[in-house]
Amino acid sequence: MESKMIKLSKEQIKDIAEELDMGMSCYVHKTTGDATSIPAHVDEDDDNFEPWEDDFKKVEQNLDQYILIETMHSSDSFKIMRKFLGKVADPKLRDKLMIAISQNKPFRRFRDILDYSGDVLQDWYQFKQEEMERYVERHLRDFSSEEE
Repeated sequence: MESKMIKLSKEQIKDIAEELDMGMSCYVHKTTGDATSIPAHVDEDDDNFEPWEDDFKKVEQNLDQYILIETMHSSDSFKIMRKFLGKVADPKLRDKLMIAISQNKPFRRFRDILDYSGDVLQDWYQFKQEEMERYVERHLRDFSSEEE
């Protein structure tokens, strides 16, 4: 059986990246490319399960037809923060961010500093979104390679 790389539009990839960033796991149908998002840490016993019950069952009953794209590991998210430091033009801000990620609760400290840094916060959101989209594209490419 010959496998093809799943072709998703930029908009589909963007949507999946946004879902992942919100803590969702995304299941991409191998044939149609349709994405189904389910909270990464919810199960049938959870009180908040009901809104995702139908999607969960649809995926669970046809699991072999989907590619699972999970939320990024915190180590990967940390790498994105470190990579962003190279894009920060203001050396004082860059130093503050470097200190923030070297302390306890680096994600929170990093974000707290960016909250008061004007346009750099928007630069961060854009940079992070682009990195998340690359993560989705890599995952799909890796899956296609495994199938060959």
